[in-house]
Amino acid sequence: MQYEDFMHYVEIACRWALMPRFEWRGRQSPRVKETWLKKIVFIAAAINLSFYNISFAAYAYLLDPKTTDPLIYAGKISEALSMLGFVVLGTLNMFALLILRPQIEDVLAELQDLFNQKLQDNYAMGYRLKKSTRLMRNCTILFAFCNAYYNATPLITMAYEMLADSKRICYETQNETWYPWKINDSILSFCASYISQAFSSIINLGTIVTDQLLVHVCTIQLEIHFDGLSDKLENLDAKDIRSKEKLINLISYHQRLIDLAGSINGIFNFTFLISLTTSTIAVCSMAYNLTMFDMMRALKYTVGLLLFMIYTFSLCHNGTLLSLASDKVLPAAFYNNWYEGDLAYRKMLLILMMRATKPYIWRTYKLAPVSITTYMATLKFSYQMFTCVRSLK
Repeated sequence: MQYEDFMHYVEIACRWALMPRFEWRGRQSPRVKETWLKKIVFIAAAINLSFYNISFAAYAYLLDPKTTDPLIYAGKISEALSMLGFVVLGTLNMFALLILRPQIEDVLAELQDLFNQKLQDNYAMGYRLKKSTRLMRNCTILFAFCNAYYNATPLITMAYEMLADSKRICYETQNETWYPWKINDSILSFCASYISQAFSSIINLGTIVTDQLLVHVCTIQLEIHFDGLSDKLENLDAKDIRSKEKLINLISYHQRLIDLAGSINGIFNFTFLISLTTSTIAVCSMAYNLTMFDMMRALKYTVGLLLFMIYTFSLCHNGTLLSLASDKVLPAAFYNNWYEGDLAYRKMLLILMMRATKPYIWRTYKLAPVSITTYMATLKFSYQMFTCVRSLK
């Protein structure tokens, strides 16, 4: 079993997002060189995705409330805001992954070094790998299915109109937004708009999945290490003549894990912040859209709502898993035969217990904790915003 086995679906997500895979020192598989063609395609996709941040904002700004029914106007504004939340999240995550790539690769190298040193004989590693792989596979399949459904919706609608012998075929793209050209003028303008939105949705969701899976890999590695540290503390025999040396190593191990968790938190601070912020607004907007449009659009926004909730839940659940794993260190240090050790041994153990008094918690710039409690708070606030908007007439 290799450390790189945990990175399998992260590499798939990187290919989905048209980004090069992560390379770090000590990686056993050969380095993959990125061709100029791949770089050009990625730059074009990044520019295309960045354009939609302006496009959806411009579409919302150019809507005229005087010539539109108030409820329809509110629905279109909500539609633009919900899609703007998606593209803002994907764009900011994309630039964060590009800018912070050296730090991410350093963290991955540190995790591999710890993996090789501490966990070669861990009997639970196979179970952890299967559980983690199954979760990442299901997440990747779900996001890929939703992306395919999102891009297939206009084609399904057009095929239905053709089969129904409609006198006029509506060229509707995935979402209404602003373009420098008119979509309904010709099939060529429709194809250009459709391909542009499909291209942006692919790299957008690919970037979101990459970020989500990368957080999960870091979390599962830290969880494994904290569990391994707890097991070693429980099995530490104070009567052993080498107990002091072992305890010193475990104290150093614990401090290394805390420092590594802090480095990971620093890398994903921005991700946590924009994810919790955009999801709060986007969930409210998409829930409002469900009550405003026809069945096809309602299904589309149901898919978007599901993706946002799963994405945010995954980040917050990973934070909770890390807190629970780090919280096991204190009881593990206490419930061994420390009373049979000498004074120096008990003092060192007390230092470790004082450091482990509080579980490690990921935070968004040391503000809100990344946990299930925060996730429930964001859903509650989104529902309050939804009921407030629905009450407006």
